[in-house]
Amino acid sequence: MNVRSGTVEVPAAPITTLPAFAWREVSIVAAVAATLFLARIGRYRIGGDELYFLAAGRHLSVSYADQGPLVPLLAALSDHLAPGSTVALRLPALLFTVLAIVLSAVMAREFGGGRLPQTVAALAYATTPMAVMQSAMLSTFALDITLTAVLAWLLIRWVRTRADYLLVAAGCVAAVDFQVKWLIPIIWAVLALGVAVFGPREMLRRPAWWLGSALLAGSAAPILWWQHSNGWPQLAMGAIVRDEQLATAGVLAAPWTMIQVTGAAGLLLLAGMWAGLRAPRFRPYYFLIPMIAIGLGAVVLAGLRPYFVAGAFPGLLAAGAVYLADRGLPRRDAIIGGGFGVLATAICVALVVVLPLPDSALRQPTDDYAQIHSRSILFGPTGWDDLVTAVAESYDRIPPHQRADLVIVTQNYWQAAALDEFGPAAGLPPVFSPNRGYGYFGVPPDSATTVLYLGVDGPDTALRTRFTQTTLLTRLDDPLGFPGVNRGVAVWLCDGPGQPWSVLWPDAKELRLVDGTSRHGR
Repeated sequence: MNVRSGTVEVPAAPITTLPAFAWREVSIVAAVAATLFLARIGRYRIGGDELYFLAAGRHLSVSYADQGPLVPLLAALSDHLAPGSTVALRLPALLFTVLAIVLSAVMAREFGGGRLPQTVAALAYATTPMAVMQSAMLSTFALDITLTAVLAWLLIRWVRTRADYLLVAAGCVAAVDFQVKWLIPIIWAVLALGVAVFGPREMLRRPAWWLGSALLAGSAAPILWWQHSNGWPQLAMGAIVRDEQLATAGVLAAPWTMIQVTGAAGLLLLAGMWAGLRAPRFRPYYFLIPMIAIGLGAVVLAGLRPYFVAGAFPGLLAAGAVYLADRGLPRRDAIIGGGFGVLATAICVALVVVLPLPDSALRQPTDDYAQIHSRSILFGPTGWDDLVTAVAESYDRIPPHQRADLVIVTQNYWQAAALDEFGPAAGLPPVFSPNRGYGYFGVPPDSATTVLYLGVDGPDTALRTRFTQTTLLTRLDDPLGFPGVNRGVAVWLCDGPGQPWSVLWPDAKELRLVDGTSRHGR
């Protein structure tokens, strides 16, 4: 809004002097949250995507079919320093979550908030279910959320200081984030649109802005080259991600999903949105409105995943905390607000302490894709031991003369990643899969005419070729098992593929995760 001075409207200006940073209070919030998250970081069994990151780290590349190279690189580093440690693997996710907690307080200070709103903003982010999820497992969104928030903070700080190194730093952050996910160029473009529409347009006239843009564009060159050389699989992933999210919740469930990831702190997020539109002190930051509006629209209307807009959470929580502090809430409202803070903290602590639930508490079979998501949160992934044991026992039954050129081929990338991680200890041969990013890790040699195939569908259907002979060796079908891992899966011995692997592999590639649930008509 504009601040009125007499009869002339004067645009609100950013503050020039910041209050002291609440080091003690924010450090306590961050330390307690980090301790809680660290205490449970190893309780979840390793996930299918985490196994895939480890496998991708053994096939380092400038790009992958479904992501950038940074997360696989971190997985490779943890595998080198502490092989088999889920704590080491997940430590980057925890550190980025703690950084987002501190960043919420830093942004509250940047908006002019004192110790109380800084502390409230940090506590609010720390107690969101999103933060609990972000810190639990290594994922692309665990890094992307925080890097997007850092980018927004750098631009917000530039509005106050006009220090051009911040624009160059923003370009560097965006370039790093592009190595995680492909969302950041869209965010950068939307931010530029917001500046062009709402100002300060001076930002776009600074050489530092264009240098930052050049850094982002330069970081894209190796990725674009890889994508071009491999048929642009990343472009197809957008529709697949949307399909998976709609199968998880559906468009009509999107508001409820947002409530689930924000918890009681969602009220402070709403206050931040209201403040951003109504409070004069936030007028200089209107350029953030398109980023938030388009992100929310993508989640609520297009059915995309909630973390697409989570990079705005630290800023919105900060804005909400500062706005409420400015208003000077009456005692009753302050008590109610404190009650919501206690509720949010209790929910966060309960989630950290209770989850994952023991397998003995699992009562219902997992029949559709939406249940996979909730099961993964409540119980964590299961079935890897069963899968590896079944394949190892099947392999041992094969006569030695047939093993000389034998390879393992799996239908989905979770199966391949699990066998890649645990198979060598069981004496299993190399593993290949045409699914998602795994399909680009390598092709079975044409000399491999004998295949041990693992999948939900039969080998002829999944691999889109006919074998001269297929023999069903065993089935994994635990009624309470994890779909695609130890439920609805079979192991086949296949001889004589209809075409050489180098010929049939491109047609066999499948970006969609086939897990045998009702989403795929089973």
